[in-house]
Amino acid sequence: MLFDQNKTDQLKLNPKYQNLLKWGIDNGVIIKDVDMPAAFGDLTGVVATKDIPPNTAIICVPQPLIISQEKCKISSLSIVYDKHPELFDENETSDAEFNILIFYLYNEKKKGEHSFYHPYIQAIQSNNTLIDWSTEELTYIEDPIILDEFAIVRDDLKELWNQAKNIFSEFVQVFGETRPTDKEDFYWAAQSVMSRCFGWSLKSTSMIPIADFLNHSNKACTHYIVHSKIEKLEQERIIAEQKKNNNQNIQSDFEDLEKLEEQLTKLVQDQYKFKANKINLDILNIPQDQSQLKKFVDLKKNYILSNQQFLNQNQLKDIDNLDNISNSDKRAMINWINYEQIIQNPQINLWDLGFVTSSDSEDNDSDEEVETARNKQFETLKIKELSDWKIKFQEKKLQRAQKIDKTQQDIKQQQLNQTESQNLDENNRQSQEDTKNQKETESILTICLNNEKKNLVTIKGLPPEQIQALKQRQQQMMEVQQQQIEPLIQEQKQQQEQETESDSSEESKWDWLEENDKDAYFCITTTEPIKKYEQVTVSYGRRTNRFLLSWYGFTLPENKYSSFNFRLWLNTDICKEKITSQKQIFDTITINKLICSEEWDTGKIKFNGHEIPISSITKEFRIKKNKLNMDLLMYLRLYLLLYQVQEKDVLITIPVSLDYEIFVMQFCIQLLQHYLNSYSQELAQDIKELDSQISFSRRFALYINKERKEILINQIMILLDAIIILKNYKESNDLKQSYIQEIRYNVYYKMEILRSLKVYLKSIHEFL
Repeated sequence: MLFDQNKTDQLKLNPKYQNLLKWGIDNGVIIKDVDMPAAFGDLTGVVATKDIPPNTAIICVPQPLIISQEKCKISSLSIVYDKHPELFDENETSDAEFNILIFYLYNEKKKGEHSFYHPYIQAIQSNNTLIDWSTEELTYIEDPIILDEFAIVRDDLKELWNQAKNIFSEFVQVFGETRPTDKEDFYWAAQSVMSRCFGWSLKSTSMIPIADFLNHSNKACTHYIVHSKIEKLEQERIIAEQKKNNNQNIQSDFEDLEKLEEQLTKLVQDQYKFKANKINLDILNIPQDQSQLKKFVDLKKNYILSNQQFLNQNQLKDIDNLDNISNSDKRAMINWINYEQIIQNPQINLWDLGFVTSSDSEDNDSDEEVETARNKQFETLKIKELSDWKIKFQEKKLQRAQKIDKTQQDIKQQQLNQTESQNLDENNRQSQEDTKNQKETESILTICLNNEKKNLVTIKGLPPEQIQALKQRQQQMMEVQQQQIEPLIQEQKQQQEQETESDSSEESKWDWLEENDKDAYFCITTTEPIKKYEQVTVSYGRRTNRFLLSWYGFTLPENKYSSFNFRLWLNTDICKEKITSQKQIFDTITINKLICSEEWDTGKIKFNGHEIPISSITKEFRIKKNKLNMDLLMYLRLYLLLYQVQEKDVLITIPVSLDYEIFVMQFCIQLLQHYLNSYSQELAQDIKELDSQISFSRRFALYINKERKEILINQIMILLDAIIILKNYKESNDLKQSYIQEIRYNVYYKMEILRSLKVYLKSIHEFL
């Protein structure tokens, strides 16, 4: 949404924002080059008042204003926290930090104007999460899993309120007499903590006044804890060190340097991470050598400039204006470059290119340990299947050799017993023909996918020697292309460094930080250039819209981290019934619910009238918008094998038959179409409705409904293109030509599809 100056002027007249800003500035908040409140349509946020460079601190909130867990524990509520460890002890409940903040914020709200945080509390909106949505509004969300997650949050909050009522009665001297608004105020406090708190890279989960009024987006600012005194001392030490190295010191300078080092050692004690070497701290009046600051790298721009020889004449017209063209236009230019690289160099395949941009960023909603374990499990399975395949091939080879030996022995015996050369020649000819037939049929297996239709599929076993030869050829080609690909690898590394830039600035020990240290600041810092009048946002992490809606009560119109999530039931019985329709099959095997902790404990769930063992349910598939889901394909290879394929030589992790791959993909398309058909209205209706005046709840629900449909449609289109490529490959036996033919007429779209098929096509190249 664009900045609205008229609405902004009206917002600035609101006393709650005026009081908040005055309170913040009076208590040490520093704001530079941004302004709040600012209107962006019906959304209230923060706006840039000038062009702001990357890695620049723009909002600094001093430690005394931060509501941290430690600050709460030394308040009048300390006796409450000590008396009820079941709610407030981190060793007894994972929700301890949230509970501590909720009870503190509730108590401060109840104090009214007597609370130091009254201006901050008054400015926080009353409606924050799904808790405040009506029953009708919740029906807008057509994702049962989100509603299941919300039901857990709602029940947990209800239980917390029931416990809180007893605590309030027990500690009247702390919380005061009961009021009719207590429940409303408590729910407000709980939702405020859920939707506004910061936790990552901090000593503990905290509420940060002023900073938490920034909205969320994918392109957003990050934050650091900066101690201005330590940073200033470090800069002074660097200057003194430089003088010493240049032999410009007099005795007093040496003494000053020693004093500075002593002060820093006392303050830091190897715990504090210096920030001045990576972000501009001019807002805190910290002297810095600006030339030493880490520069922002526009990877798309650099990639285009370094490969402009592949651009056409029309594209070259924009080469001097790359800073002002959109990311989508840059992406189109990169797609053209990638296409020309493949066309012009016969040795380069799709998977040899290091694509600079990614349209399919991973989210961090799932546990990293779970993801690591899953990837390890996949690699283990793949190695096992290759090993089994090799053993089976070796056994067949041995059997073939034994048969040949026996045949040769029989021939020799016949040569001894027979005297007529004509008979001997005939036997030799027959033996050679038999051996040839054995060799041809040795690695070929015919299976039946459907007994009624009698449709046969040939599975060709690829010998391990051929696999090894392919891998060696691939390695040689990669070595030849290393010089060309190396810049791409370096740029990808730079991109990863930018995305995780603040990781190296996280403190692990906090002995240096005191709760009321006015020299310590929570600093909102840009990560990319921000143009004047653009909205300034902060990142909550790589969160999907499902997570944002469940916990924060909002969604983004375009969220690159989102996915479509579902589980499947490995149920083959339903498919054996001839009267079963395809819809009945999909209705049975698709699991559209959240598996709760009790169900994990019992090992069973109840769904659609079935009692289903969790052991027969898949992990959660997470389909991204522009990436073929390999996990789903592997599952369907197995599933279709179990209920329709008689022979079991088909592998799960490795494609071994073009016909079987096509069959699996067709089934996958039907499965995704089944999910798509479950929505109450089509994508075009969502888009049309979003252009009209609707409530925030309806808009947020439509955002997530719309993105789910787009993900499903995109995945279907990817599969359809994959089928076309496989069919062309089957006819031509030229994989590269199969995926690039006719691409020139729609390079941008086709390169997006190929990008999503990169890993899959490489596996086809290696094994078929």
